[in-house]
Amino acid sequence: MKYYSEKTKKLYDTVELLNQAEFELKEAENREKIRKEREARRKSELADQRKARAAEVEEARKTMVAAQKAYREKLEAFIKDYNSYHYTSTSIDDIPTLFDLFKIF
Repeated sequence: MKYYSEKTKKLYDTVELLNQAEFELKEAENREKIRKEREARRKSELADQRKARAAEVEEARKTMVAAQKAYREKLEAFIKDYNSYHYTSTSIDDIPTLFDLFKIF
């Protein structure tokens, strides 16, 4: 006599084989469910981390823009009072490159 499993959609020679196959199928489904939950949790953590770091970058950009604005205001006031401004750089880091000017990386 053959036994048909609704879960596996297969025929088995004994009830024990049928039960074993259904148990293995259930275990595989549970493992897959756990894997998907872990993957979803990992993606959520990465999204949260990315959001937090993006906020840090945005805050740094706002600080930079404010500092540039303050620099421009002071420079314009100095030039208004003294007609020119001369600056000598001693560090190559102070000199903007063409890439910096056009935001090319």
